[in-house]
Amino acid sequence: MKFTYDVTVDAPQDRVWAILSDVPRAASLMPGVESVEAQPDGTYRGAVRVRIGPIGLTLAGRVEVQQDREAGTWRLQARADDRRVGAGVSSSVETVITEPAPGQTQMRVGADVQFSGRLGQLGQPLIKKKADDMVQQFAEGLKRAVAG
Repeated sequence: MKFTYDVTVDAPQDRVWAILSDVPRAASLMPGVESVEAQPDGTYRGAVRVRIGPIGLTLAGRVEVQQDREAGTWRLQARADDRRVGAGVSSSVETVITEPAPGQTQMRVGADVQFSGRLGQLGQPLIKKKADDMVQQFAEGLKRAVAG
């Protein structure tokens, strides 16, 4: 499934980049994140607990983050599984960050997410609703973080 979101934050780009560059801090803004640990190879291991319709999951896996401030891009590659439930997620996220006006940051988020196992059996509208909710909560948390 492909998702696209536009998020506007009333803060300068530097403040948004400061939060996104601190991966554990940025992850803490996403609902359901239980852990994020930096690995020696520069990747992260983490776990997130989510409920999508009738299925409750704790997805554990690996995340790689790449950022290029000059190009204004923040990329994430992730793979996580819940062996107990027999489900998994693989995602590629690219965020383009611009400052259309002084003190305002625009983030265009594009995600390509593949679901496997029991998650693959759920309907797209159910998954889309959960993704929309999670992005909205992340955006609200980011706005609070840059304001504080």
